[in-house]
Order: sequence, then structure tokens, then C-alpha cells
Amino acid sequence: MTVVGPHGRLEHVRLLGPPRHEDQVELSRSDALQLGLDARLRVSGDLHDTPGVTLEGPAGRVTLTHGAILAHRHIHMSPADAERFNVKDRDIVAVSIDSDERDLIFADVLVRVAPDYRTELHLDTDEGNAAGIGPGVTAVLLPRSILSR
Repeated sequence: MTVVGPHGRLEHVRLLGPPRHEDQVELSRSDALQLGLDARLRVSGDLHDTPGVTLEGPAGRVTLTHGAILAHRHIHMSPADAERFNVKDRDIVAVSIDSDERDLIFADVLVRVAPDYRTELHLDTDEGNAAGIGPGVTAVLLPRSILSR
């Protein structure tokens, strides 16, 4: 589909689930700038005071009055993995990326725990590109003590 903002378009955008009570569009900062949006950093589902966009696809066009966000980086985890890593839902952690080119530590990573989640780190394309993320890259959950340094 295509995402249309006040000053630009993003074409060939993937539509992902899960279905939500309200539609939202998660953008990178670069994408928001290209569209001409002043999108705000938000946790998924927190759509208060966010700009809208128009979505165009093969079945038509719909305009959202709000819902464009810069998604807060987060990790989805199953309850078993959360227990194994000694974290709980809504904890804030740090993650070290070993990419062999641009190693990076991401702080302020929100943990989201639910029975239907499998453990995966969700970053936007700007963050992934900054860390040189590609096939075979390793991410390591850092001890909480690293956040207080």
C-alpha cells in the first residue's frame, strides 16, 4: 500500500497485524519527515494527539484522522522467556547489537510480554540501519545495571 502525508508519499509499504481497536501507522523518523509529519514517539496503541495519514491500496483509499506514530523500540516476549530473562511487562531494558560493522547499544527498550508473543526485538528502519542490522546479527539483553551507569 501507499502512505500519503501532507508533503510526500511512501510506496510499497507492508501492512502488518495484529488487528487493533484503532488503526495506527508506525513510522521511522525519516519516513515521518518524508511525509511531512510531526509524528511523536509512542508506545503502540497510544494514539492521543498524533497526526493522520491517508492509506491507498488496491481496494481503495482511507484517511486516518490520527494514528501516525514513531513506535517506541520494544521487545515482544513470551511469559516463559520473560521469566528466563528476569524481566516483566513494561520493564525498560538495554540491548547490545553486535553487527560486526556498527555495534550499538539501544537503551530505553520497552519489554512487552504476552502469551501469544515470541521473543523478537522491534526496531524501526532508522535504528536497524544505524546498527548495521542484517542476517546473522546478534542482539544481547543487557543487565539492568547497565542502565544506571
